[in-house]
Amino acid sequence: MDTQILILLVDDEPPVIDMIQRIGRQHFSEAEFISASSPEAALTYLDDSSLPRPQLILLDIDLHAPIDGFDLLAQIQQHRYAIGIPVIMFTVSASEPDITRAYENGAVAYTRKPDSLADWVHYVQMLRDYWFRTAVLPRTGQP
Repeated sequence: MDTQILILLVDDEPPVIDMIQRIGRQHFSEAEFISASSPEAALTYLDDSSLPRPQLILLDIDLHAPIDGFDLLAQIQQHRYAIGIPVIMFTVSASEPDITRAYENGAVAYTRKPDSLADWVHYVQMLRDYWFRTAVLPRTGQP
């Protein structure tokens, strides 16, 4: 099946990126998961108007950079090529202040990173079931 949804994963951990992409190929073949391993890489991708615009962004909080996921979320919300793209926080934190801050800054969902392979599969299937089969997202393409 051809890719029908483009998801930008912003995470600084290569094993997480690999896990999502590998499980995505098996359980969410309608999606293409592209990755950015830093805030700068994410903004560079979004700045490039020749690249297809993602329809969904998965964003980690702790990016081991001067700009954390909250700061990047605020920048994405104001980015000329990213306005309207839903951002899901994707993190290990269960902190109530983090959850509140994410929603106050415009995240559409706050999700925890899975602990087991079965939970990773379930997470990717949940993304497919809601964001592909249920929700209607803007078409991908150039801004």
